Amino acid sequence: MPTVETKTHIDARDAVIHIRSRFGNVEVEKDVVRLFPVQGVTHRALFEYYAVYILAFLLHHRNYLTLHASAVEVDGAAIAFVGPKGMGKSTTASLFYEQGHSLLSDDLVACRPLSSADEAPEIAPGCPWMKLGRNGLGKILGRSSEELDRSVPGSSKRIVPADGRQPAQPLPLHHIYALGYHDGQNQPGVQVERMMAKQACLALLSNAFVQMFLEEAEADPAHLNRCATLCERVPVSLLVRPQSMDALPSVYDAVLDDLKTTRPPEA
Repeated sequence: MPTVETKTHIDARDAVIHIRSRFGNVEVEKDVVRLFPVQGVTHRALFEYYAVYILAFLLHHRNYLTLHASAVEVDGAAIAFVGPKGMGKSTTASLFYEQGHSLLSDDLVACRPLSSADEAPEIAPGCPWMKLGRNGLGKILGRSSEELDRSVPGSSKRIVPADGRQPAQPLPLHHIYALGYHDGQNQPGVQVERMMAKQACLALLSNAFVQMFLEEAEADPAHLNRCATLCERVPVSLLVRPQSMDALPSVYDAVLDDLKTTRPPEA
């Protein structure tokens, strides 16, 4: 019987991720996942509660670059939104989803390893759902939280299924946007600014998913190289906006306008 925890604890010891929570315990190694749910919680539910952490760890050990990000499809290519918790990644993805774009992945974006110098970076499809709070559900998707399952029991976030609107295959990654907020006084509206290579690499490093539970990733040359290589091949821009939900329609227009300046001619 696993020890019951009131909060979720995640730590890494001896190349194993340990997740302890009130729903049970999870152990993740490079080739195996062990689930120890508490009474009343199924193995499937426990896996789904922590699928993002589990997948991030497994993919990292398969040489994928795993980013704390969400991604959508625009004109047959992937557009990713990176940022720390609370920066509006899922909300921004839902904005594009509501406009008819497919959801590629929410919360975790996995860039597969590159096998050649001229190979284009790609993003693999993730879990077929978004996790949204009440404001995103109501003001963007026009849905009630009452009709949707919680991401975990007691959470304010709900699971919004992609409803089949998810690509079946990886898509080429055409642009990354690092999200941020401003107070709206000196910088009204939505601002998009291209990042220089060093700044872009630091943005990816700080939003790499493994930084959340693998301290050694900071000094991993292969991990650093994956971030640097991605910045060389994919434009990275800083996108800042007022925190008000009223600014979201302008985010959509600003991204589409920006993509026109970076989209390859054949697109």
